[in-house]
Amino acid sequence: MEQKLRHQHIATVTDKKKDPNYGLLRGLLPKDLLKKFKIYCVENGVDNSQGLENLLREYFEWKEASSSQIKSKEEK
Repeated sequence: MEQKLRHQHIATVTDKKKDPNYGLLRGLLPKDLLKKFKIYCVENGVDNSQGLENLLREYFEWKEASSSQIKSKEEK
């Protein structure tokens, strides 16, 4: 399984590096958060790049929905 994920990771990252619609993001995380992130990626069968994209999209969709709900309540 690890070999499969490694191959998937290499193929995905290479394709995204060539895609002008993608940019590079890099950062350091506390080890406990990094471990949770890696577990999330393995459980979902995605490489780190796709995992990060998934989580960021989910977060910003949630934030946008929360913001919309607050504005709706304020308008009433």
